[in-house]
Amino acid sequence: MNSRPLVILYEPRVLLRNGLCAQLQEQGQHVISCRAFEQITEEICIQTNSPKVLVVGAGGLGDSVSKMLRIFHYTKAMALKTLVYLPYQDELLTRLFMASGASGCLAEDELEEKLLPAINDSRIKRHRGQHFSFSEMNVLLDYASGMQTQEIAVRRNCSYKTVFTFKRNARMRLDIETKAGWMDLLTAINQLSSCNK
Repeated sequence: MNSRPLVILYEPRVLLRNGLCAQLQEQGQHVISCRAFEQITEEICIQTNSPKVLVVGAGGLGDSVSKMLRIFHYTKAMALKTLVYLPYQDELLTRLFMASGASGCLAEDELEEKLLPAINDSRIKRHRGQHFSFSEMNVLLDYASGMQTQEIAVRRNCSYKTVFTFKRNARMRLDIETKAGWMDLLTAINQLSSCNK
């Protein structure tokens, strides 16, 4: 079995993508640069003897944040390490990505010194009981898109009390105890969604 992992890189910002590809290739890594979500799915599903690491730049996701969170959620049961790097160090966003299924989070200013060791670390960290359920993630993303509780209940074909339960469970997984903390999370998701590519 090949010990070097196959790096699947998704970074929508061209300059950063090219720089990271060049840096990782100079250090002997095999990098596949993906430009579309469909390509990520294809690369993840291709059978190979090498371990795979999905590396994602969250600062360039724009309005595709919810799609990427869902990809992390769907792949958390796979033998796939998923690393996300944020534009800046943010504990709340780190907890969000980790609860969605990411194996690790870094800040962009840490990439030069911490990305390669994180890629080459063969352990895949899974935090049991700290991941969102599918329903919790959907409700969180619905709130983040600006929907109200009653609208979410109609969309998800459930009662508003069920929506509150999913919201409470998501808050508990993220260790958010106050309404202000919940609003901070929704604001952070919204700001990440509005970042320019």
